[in-house]
Amino acid sequence: MKPKILLLKIALCGLFLVLAAGLAHAATLRGRLVHQNGYPATAIAVTLVNAQGVRCSPTYTGADGMYYLVNVPPGPYHLEIWIYPKGAPAVFQIQVRDPLTDIAQIAVP
Repeated sequence: MKPKILLLKIALCGLFLVLAAGLAHAATLRGRLVHQNGYPATAIAVTLVNAQGVRCSPTYTGADGMYYLVNVPPGPYHLEIWIYPKGAPAVFQIQVRDPLTDIAQIAVP
């Protein structure tokens, strides 16, 4: 095998290991929003705010009321549920754990 090809393969393997190690500490957060009548709450924005006050891009609940946030580093967060776009969000303190954190079902108006 040519030395350049061998070095390229070693470098690619190293890059893969670095990327895999970085993703190994990223969790998935999931939960479900329902209206008080029990029906799924759809198209509601959900965001996370970390301890430094950095807010992630919103995700939206689907037709089943489920939301998912992926590649979240484990740690404490504020979960924000934007029920009314121009109002204040409902805020919950949560702890994200690796590899999966399930949030209990939340009823919204």
